[in-house]
Amino acid sequence: MLLSSATLGIYSAWAKVRTNQYFYGNTEIAGDRFSYHALPQQILIGRIIAAVCVVVWVIANQFFPIASLALLAVGVGLMPWLLRNNARFDASMTSYRNVRFGFTGKLASAYLVFLGLPVLCYLSVGVVSFFGGSQLKAGHFGLGITLLLFAIVLGFLAYSWIASKVASYYLNHYTYGNHHFKAEVSWKIFAKTYLQSGLIWFGLSAIAGIIALMVIGTDVGVFTSPVSGSFPLLIIGAYLFLAMTVMIINAFIRTRIRNYLFGQVEVGDSPVYQLASRMTVGGLLYLIMTNLALLIVTIGIATPWVKVRTAAYLANVTFVIGDLSQLQAEGEAVTQNNAVADEVANAFDLGVGIG
Repeated sequence: MLLSSATLGIYSAWAKVRTNQYFYGNTEIAGDRFSYHALPQQILIGRIIAAVCVVVWVIANQFFPIASLALLAVGVGLMPWLLRNNARFDASMTSYRNVRFGFTGKLASAYLVFLGLPVLCYLSVGVVSFFGGSQLKAGHFGLGITLLLFAIVLGFLAYSWIASKVASYYLNHYTYGNHHFKAEVSWKIFAKTYLQSGLIWFGLSAIAGIIALMVIGTDVGVFTSPVSGSFPLLIIGAYLFLAMTVMIINAFIRTRIRNYLFGQVEVGDSPVYQLASRMTVGGLLYLIMTNLALLIVTIGIATPWVKVRTAAYLANVTFVIGDLSQLQAEGEAVTQNNAVADEVANAFDLGVGIG
């Protein structure tokens, strides 16, 4: 951080490489550690281009609204390319036992998964919602409400289906040397997880409502008079409840999806290795809450501790099932790809991963 500040951000490329090399070099499986091979110059060039893209977008958004819409359309059109190349770069810069990982996802498949399917689903939901609203305006309340409810269900199922397709795209295109990752991903698990998270939300909301009624009692003035002594406490309690609920839901979804996806992954042919994740909701929730407390108490100074604690937790709940002493992998020569897509994707927060 000091060197990056002293060099007006130029050293941040070297800082990223050093940081990744440190974390990769301290992550161990069966006595061997990972390595990170990106060059700082690659990161710097990509970071400069990403910074230019961000500045152009901000200026256009403030002073040239029409141009900003055109840039937004271009950005959306480039998103699948950025995500695919981001995965390729990160994978090819990573090695284990001197054999590099890779990502072989096709660009056409990326456009289908990240752009084509979402647009198709959004249009379908939009059309059903439009006709539902039209029926309500025409006085056909039964049909209108039925169509709107169908649009909600369709949107929920479509979101689950797209999420499963994204996960499948990633999992089935990673490689380790001459070994390919394989996984069968079911959208039903995603739908079940999201539905359960919704039920948890409603359950927690009901509990919070009951507690609020017990505390407030018959003092209805709390809701009608903002100057009431209990009103600030009510607002603070609402925000705390929202923050806690978001953390619980996030921990639940991430744990369920990660454990499921890792459990579906197989690598190699003979022998076959499997991945496994044994993350728990309680363990992840404890990590999130304690990390947040550390950052608040230390005003951000504890960021390195938070990153190390998080990396250690994720590593300790991740397993490879199989005898790695029998693992034989042959790696091909890997060219030093440019990091433009990687940095632009990071600049616009387009990172999509599997945990």
